[in-house]
This record gives sequence, structure tokens and C-alpha cells, in this order.
Amino acid sequence: MMATIDWLKQRKETAPRRADVIVLHSTEGGGKTSWAAEFNSPTFAMSENETGLLTLMSKGLVPACAYFPEFQTWGEVVECTAQMVASSDAPRTLVIDTLNGIESLLFAHVCDTQYEGEMGKKGFLAFQEGPRAAVPIWREWLGKLDALRSHGTTVVLLCHSAVVNFKNPTGADYSRYVAEMHDVTWSATKKFADMVVFCEFHTEVGDVTAMGAKRGKGRGGRTRVYHFERSAAFDAKHRHGLPASMTGTGSARGDYEAFVELVKAGIVQPATDAEPAK
Repeated sequence: MMATIDWLKQRKETAPRRADVIVLHSTEGGGKTSWAAEFNSPTFAMSENETGLLTLMSKGLVPACAYFPEFQTWGEVVECTAQMVASSDAPRTLVIDTLNGIESLLFAHVCDTQYEGEMGKKGFLAFQEGPRAAVPIWREWLGKLDALRSHGTTVVLLCHSAVVNFKNPTGADYSRYVAEMHDVTWSATKKFADMVVFCEFHTEVGDVTAMGAKRGKGRGGRTRVYHFERSAAFDAKHRHGLPASMTGTGSARGDYEAFVELVKAGIVQPATDAEPAK
């Protein structure tokens, strides 16, 4: 007979210190890789054809970073992650570049192993069965990342953003930025992450009513703004007492240092779009 656990005696009042899991999503050219390269001793795990880090390193635009050969299959992703979890020489920071590229490898794996290689509406995509079948495998991989961060590795997950139509149950539908992933895998990832950051370029739009104009004229678009809280326009979240947003400093190094100071401060006054965070 199994012994009964005295759950009342298992209560704790302190939480273990764990490294963070951070998702950064933005459109192409948003500076995701440059920002992640400033983290503490990063090792990059790149999906197939997502090798922007190598170009940036060759031009001297980011610090030299360790990196694995780009992943070609889902099996390589799982094997590499498992080896890091089992190793005493795991990286201080693991950067996945990009998360949606890794998702593509998983979908190809599920298509090949469960749908005889048929990706279309008669196979993997039939009634969205394939993506749902992939979710347990995806969560198992997230579990390996969780074990890795429990050993002290900060996990940074980079992802491209896409504009999608949000079906609003309480009013008119509207467009918003989300990670360029399937809803089911993105939902699991958002729940898992400690922080989801959306990065965009601050843009001012002129008065659309002036001179009978139907569309506004954009201005600016050179200053990065990092968002830490969800809004109608984009996905974001955090568990660190951060402000709603942080205006970039003009350099990846400066942005990273400002971000670290915000995390250390815990709760600070929100930065505005017009002034950089101090």
C-alpha cells in the first residue's frame, strides 16, 4: 500500500531561484538576434536557414557567440536539448533562433511519422489535426527547457511576428501582432514563458482626417520600443513587476543593459515612447 503524504508538512513559504524563460517576438529586422547576443555568455541554437547571427558576427556587429550547427530535423532539436540538460557544462544563456523555425521542424516530424508525409488537407492539415497532435510533443520539449533553466540556464526564445485578425467576442474584430506560430503551440509557449516581449519601431501617424485623407502618413520608425504587457495590438506578458514598455537606447547593448536594470528594479514608473528608460 502506498504511504500517505502529509501535504500540510510539505508547505513552503520561499520559492526556489530559477533562471528565466524569455520570448522576444518582432517583425524582420527588429533586432532580436542582436539583443539576444548581449545576454550573459549566450549559445545560439539556430533553426534551418535562420543564420543571421553568423552574418552579424562576421561584420563585427555583435559580440562573438557560441553556436550549434543549424538544426535540420526535430530529432536534432530534442537530442541537443537533452544533452544540455544532462551536462554539467550547459550554457549560461541558450538562445533559440527562431522559435517558429523549430516549430516547422516539429510539424514536419509529425507529418512524416503520423500522416505518411502528407502535409495537405488530407493529412497533417486535415481539420487542424496535425498541429493538435504536435502539442504534446512540443510540451515535452518545453519541459526539457524548464529542466535546463532549473539548472541555471536563461532561455531566450526568438520569434518572428505576424499580423493576424483577432475575432473579438465583445465587439468588432481588429488586427494585432502575435508570434508567427500556430495558435496551439503559441498558446502552450505563452503559458510556459516567464516573459513575452514584443519589440516594434515607434511610429507616429499623421491626422487621417486632414485634407480628406483615408490613410495616415507614418513618421519616425527608427526608435525601438519593447512592450512587456499585453494590449489589443500585440501579445506580451511578464512576471517581474516591469513597466508596460521601455524605449530603446539606440544600441542593442544599451537596450539589454536598460532591460536588466528594469528587471533588477522590479517595479518602476513606465517609460514613455518619447524618452528612453533610465
